[in-house]
Amino acid sequence: MIDRIKRFANQNKICYYIIYVLFNIYGLFFSVLCFMMRVFPIQKNKIVCCNMKGKRYGDNPKYIVDEILREHLPYEIVWLIKKDTDIDLPEGIRPANYNPFSMAYELTTAKIWIDSNTKPLGVLKRKGQYYIQTWHGSYGLKKMYGDIPDKMNLFDKRNIQYNSKIQDLFVSNSTFYSEIYRRAFWYKGEILQSGSPRNDIFFTENNECIAKVQDYFHTQGKKMALYAPTYRNDFGTDAYRLDFERMRKNFEKRFGGEWVILVRLHPHNLMDAEQFMQYNDTIINATSYSVMQELLVACDVLISDYSSCMFDFVTTGKPCFMYASDAAQYKEEHDFYFNIYELPFPLAENNDEMEDRILKFDETVYEDNLQKLFHQVGLCENGAACKQVVEWIQTRLISEVKGK
Repeated sequence: MIDRIKRFANQNKICYYIIYVLFNIYGLFFSVLCFMMRVFPIQKNKIVCCNMKGKRYGDNPKYIVDEILREHLPYEIVWLIKKDTDIDLPEGIRPANYNPFSMAYELTTAKIWIDSNTKPLGVLKRKGQYYIQTWHGSYGLKKMYGDIPDKMNLFDKRNIQYNSKIQDLFVSNSTFYSEIYRRAFWYKGEILQSGSPRNDIFFTENNECIAKVQDYFHTQGKKMALYAPTYRNDFGTDAYRLDFERMRKNFEKRFGGEWVILVRLHPHNLMDAEQFMQYNDTIINATSYSVMQELLVACDVLISDYSSCMFDFVTTGKPCFMYASDAAQYKEEHDFYFNIYELPFPLAENNDEMEDRILKFDETVYEDNLQKLFHQVGLCENGAACKQVVEWIQTRLISEVKGK
């Protein structure tokens, strides 16, 4: 619904400002709801989590919760989910409806909030509550929020600034990203430079995860390439028109074996995935697969454009290619933190260039360039981010108990 409203607002300036006023009215309404819910006490062991505004069980909050469950810690875990969303939650997690009334109650009575997106405008945090923000990106290419003030919409500016004032912890995977949090999110609180919890998975044995993905898509014995582009301002899909079959055959020529391509559009394009193209046994729709990191673990190659998933994926050292047919236009709309022609990822702007980059891929040059990038951003991924976040939570809760 939010994505549809944004599409509508982008079409007309008058509608844009009318919807912005309604956005603020909703924030006031949600504040009133949260205030009313203060008749209920804070539950000292309750943690409320959310990912993609109730659309999925995934991203950094999922892996933090997995660690809590693995350590058998005595917390009540609540996951906010949109109605009619098909998500299988692990045992030990209670689902709660992602609607204003349910959210207001769950958040107002929780001790800890963990989210990878902003909370709704107007949410009220009580004294003694903690709000952990993990964000849903890594250090990445697209400039964000305060770093592009002339390109930032009023909705995002209002909500980002509101959330940053009430957050207690931002989780970061690099010195580069920590600086972005300070500057572009107007954040003045504590930063835990631990690595991304979702990237801990790259430092463990993953045969079970790989088998899970292969079983889901029936790709046993085949190599997999993942195409995962980010969304466009108009939510269109014209920039995604790769020649997938040609690309698949080129992967077979260069790397050997039998290949399939998984196509996973951004969650903002979830409703477009089915109509986007004709799929078959070798070009497979993976947009509805909820856990992105499992796809990154299982796939042998990634193709993206401006998404931060590239910067997650290369933690594995596996090949990543950029297909950016609208690079000039996208840079004009968003601007970049890096020169895309100097990144380690072989870059193509059309299908002929894509074939050339695949067939001429040089592992040694690629690996050297990756190490230079890691050094440049001050990367601190080490496979222990989840434990560090859980320790942060434990330290706060234990110290409060001792202080009584």
